[in-house]
Amino acid sequence: MAMYMRCGCLEVGRHIFNWIGRRRDVVSWNSLISGYGMHGFGREALQVFEEMIQVGLSPSIITFISVLGACSHAGLVDEGKKLFESMMDYSVKPRAEHYACMVDLLGRAGQLDEAVELIQSMHIEPSPQVWGALLGACRIHGHVEYGEMACSRLFDLEPRNAGNYVLLADIYSRAKLQDQVAVLKELLEEHGLEKVPGCSWMEVNKKIHSFTSVDNKNPPVEQLQALIGEFVAQMKNEGYVPDTEIVMYDIEEEEKERILLGHSEKLAVAFGLINTRSGEVIRITKNLRLCEDCHSVTKFISKFTEREIVVKDVNRFHHFRDGICSCGDYW
Repeated sequence: MAMYMRCGCLEVGRHIFNWIGRRRDVVSWNSLISGYGMHGFGREALQVFEEMIQVGLSPSIITFISVLGACSHAGLVDEGKKLFESMMDYSVKPRAEHYACMVDLLGRAGQLDEAVELIQSMHIEPSPQVWGALLGACRIHGHVEYGEMACSRLFDLEPRNAGNYVLLADIYSRAKLQDQVAVLKELLEEHGLEKVPGCSWMEVNKKIHSFTSVDNKNPPVEQLQALIGEFVAQMKNEGYVPDTEIVMYDIEEEEKERILLGHSEKLAVAFGLINTRSGEVIRITKNLRLCEDCHSVTKFISKFTEREIVVKDVNRFHHFRDGICSCGDYW
């Protein structure tokens, strides 16, 4: 059941859950809650949680991680707060993972002050997960001060995690603080760290195809870029402006746009359009968070081509259909 849901087949997972019947245990319920959460169906996850309580099962540590995560992805702040406050009613003492979910919930919703207050009130030492959730929220909302606060702890707790440097550099870049971006790049080099390149992959005709950084000497990649370029040109006619702020290099705007064309998820979408049947769902997996520009372009392509596109990034699933994403542009 969990396998199907993690592969994007939510309906199949639900069917298996129904088939299990009276043999359902806490693990079964947790898997269903988690599955709905990762697909962005927070209300459904909450409903399953309530059904679990009604049949007499007590929620576990994992149950609360799953349902709080579901609230976070769906922006259900008030519901998440109530669940967090109710944990002790079920004799479940909040752990670092639960605090990380709450910081993520509050942070995504822009309630950064409250997220920081929660961290400062923790009865246990904040883990890298907690500080990472705050840093991720700062990246979404462009909060430099709290981003620096999170990284001051993360650099001590996870000195070999290049992703923390990259996220802070992204925050600086959006704030037009190029000097600080340069300092972070130097720190990465000094510590022998490298940014993890974005990679997307998909299965076509029982073969896995992967896409990473652009290789201009590779003819197939040039073909994929050209197709994406055609869509981008049409989008510009409708008022679209490429989100070049996510490119951290201090270069000309035209060159930044060229780099955006080479993002792995865009290449994967183009490859899927060329190599799958009309009407077939395009399914893509990415190793990092889906960037804002790729999100906008994929929405447009899903509407223009009348194709459903499902992208699983490091955080959740995005179901693109008719120019709309299941995340509601909240991820």
